[in-house]
Amino acid sequence: MKTVSETFGACLRFGAILGLASTVTFSGTAFAETMKSAVNAAVTSNPTGQAGRADVRASALELLQLEEDYMPRLSLTARAGAEYFDDTARLTPADNRETRFAREIGVTGEVVLFDGHRRANRVYRNSARVDESIFGLLDASETIALNAVEAYIDVIRHHDLMHVADHNIRKHRQIARQVRELVDAGRLSSSDQFEIDERLMAARLAKLDIQQSLADAKARYEAVIGHKPKGNMAVPHVPHLPANKRELIITAVRENFRVREADTRVRQKEYQEGIDTADELPQVSIRAGLRHGSDLDGLGGDESDAFAGVYLNWDFYAGGRKARRSALRHRTAEETARRAQTVREIQELAARSWNAYTTNIERAVLLQRQLSAARKAADQYEKQFVGGTRSLLDVLDAEQTYFNVRFEGISAEASLSFSQFRMLAAQSRLAGFFGARPADVPLIPNYEKRARQGKPTAIFNTEIRALE
Repeated sequence: MKTVSETFGACLRFGAILGLASTVTFSGTAFAETMKSAVNAAVTSNPTGQAGRADVRASALELLQLEEDYMPRLSLTARAGAEYFDDTARLTPADNRETRFAREIGVTGEVVLFDGHRRANRVYRNSARVDESIFGLLDASETIALNAVEAYIDVIRHHDLMHVADHNIRKHRQIARQVRELVDAGRLSSSDQFEIDERLMAARLAKLDIQQSLADAKARYEAVIGHKPKGNMAVPHVPHLPANKRELIITAVRENFRVREADTRVRQKEYQEGIDTADELPQVSIRAGLRHGSDLDGLGGDESDAFAGVYLNWDFYAGGRKARRSALRHRTAEETARRAQTVREIQELAARSWNAYTTNIERAVLLQRQLSAARKAADQYEKQFVGGTRSLLDVLDAEQTYFNVRFEGISAEASLSFSQFRMLAAQSRLAGFFGARPADVPLIPNYEKRARQGKPTAIFNTEIRALE
C-alpha cells in the first residue's frame, strides 16, 4: 500500500507531466513542419526502410516458391545418337554389328504422397521467416521514427538556445553601456571595462558554438528525414503514457517488435529440426510415364512403353542421426537464449526510458523554479550595482548563472519530450502514433498462423504486390 504522501507526490508528478507536456512547443522558431509529417517522411524515404521493404517482399516470394513441392513434377527426356552393339547373345545376325541412329523421347510425372512432413515444415519455417522480416521492418521503422523525433526536437532545442544566446549578448551589451557611463563618470575603474568586454566576447563565443551545433542538428535532420527543416515546428502532446515503470516494462516485452521477431526465429529452428529429420521417415510417391523410341539398343524398328506405380524409399537406418537431433535441439536452445537476452534488453530500455522520464520531469520543474530565482537575483544585483552596493563581477556572475539555468532548462524540456517518445518506441508504438505506414506490402505478421491453421497450401493464395 502507498502512503498518503507517496500518493500525493505521484499526483504532483503526473500533474507536472500534463502541464509540461501540453506546453512544450519551444517558442520562437521560424520553421513550420509538424513532427508527424517529418516522421512519416523519414519512415517512408529512409534507405534502411527501403531495404526492409525489399526484404519483406523477397521473403514472401521465397515462401510462395515452395508451392512447387506440392505440385506434380513433369519432366521431358530425349536423346538421339549413333549406337553400335556387338552382342550375339541378344541380337540377331541381322541386327548385330550394325550402326544405327537411335532416337528416344519420354515424359515422366511424379506426385509426392508423403515426405516425412518435410514440405509442411518448410512452409511453416518460411512463413515464420516472412513474419520475422515484417517484424524486423516494423522495428526498423520504430528506430527510424525515434531518430526522426530526436532530430526534430534537437533542431527546435538549438533554435531556442540561439534565442537564449542572443538575449545573453544583448544583456551584456546593455551592461557594457552602463559600465562605460560609470567609467566616464569616474565611478568605476577602466579595469571594469576590460572585464565586461571579456564577458561579452565569451557570450559571443558561446553563441558561435551553438550556431555550429544548430548547423550539425540541421544536417542530421536532413540525413534522417530526407529534407531540410521547414515550417513551424512544435512537439505534440503524448497521451496515455504508462502509469508506472512495471506497466511500461510488461507492455514493452509483450508488444516490442524485436521480441516478437526473436520469437519467430525460435520457431524457425524448431521447424528446421523437422525438415532435417524428415529423411528418417518413409518417402512415398506416385510415378507414371510414357516413352517412344526407334532403333534403340541395337534393335531396328520402333518401340513404345508406359508405366505407373507407387514408389517407396525409406532409409530406416543411417549413422549420425542421434548426434544430428542433439545438434538441432542445441540450435533451438541457442535461439531461445538469444530471445531471452532480447527480452532483457527491452526490459532495460523500458526501465531506463521510465527513469529518464521521471527524472526529467523533476529536473524541468526544479530548473523552472531556479530560473525564476536566478532572474530575480540578476535584476536585484544590477540595481545594486548601479547604486554602488554590488560589484560588476557580482552582476556578471548572476547573469552567467541565469544563462546557464535557461540553457539547462531548455535542454531538460527537450529531454522530457524525447523521453516520452522513447517510451512509445520501447512499446513499439511510436511509428503508429504518427500514423506511419512502413511498407507497401500487407504488413500483417500472421503468415505462420495462417499456414498452421489450415492446410499449408492455403498460404500460397497470398498476393504480393510488385515493386512500383
